[in-house]
Amino acid sequence: MENKKQCAMDTRDLVTLLADLAEQIEMLIGKKGTISVFRYAGKQMGKRLGAGQPGDAEMARGIVAKFFQDKWVIDGVALQDNHAELQGCRIGLVLKERGIQAGSHALCNFGFGLIDGVTEAVTGHKIITLHVSSEYHEEGVTCHETW
Repeated sequence: MENKKQCAMDTRDLVTLLADLAEQIEMLIGKKGTISVFRYAGKQMGKRLGAGQPGDAEMARGIVAKFFQDKWVIDGVALQDNHAELQGCRIGLVLKERGIQAGSHALCNFGFGLIDGVTEAVTGHKIITLHVSSEYHEEGVTCHETW
């Protein structure tokens, strides 16, 4: 019999926990401080993901897409030039249930920082990822970002 390691939390549970954590931090240091902390954390993680992998923007985009899909945070990622379309964003779904618009929350800023950190580590160029829009539909949430 094969022993498979099972996690007590799925992706949605983890995103919910992180959203709860962000709310608690916001009570202590305010919304701007919380966004800054989460964006910084994402950037540091992104730098680690991209470390030792010198390349171009296309390679950086591939690392970001793989991370989001491997962690089941996003169903699909379409990256072209300086734009990203994130389909099936589970962060956006959890935020929607809380009455929060995707794109402005600390968890979204963690993702923006991750994109920035990977890009900087791989290409040596600094970028600042920004939220453009979110579309809510039957299949979930699609977010559009630019840098």
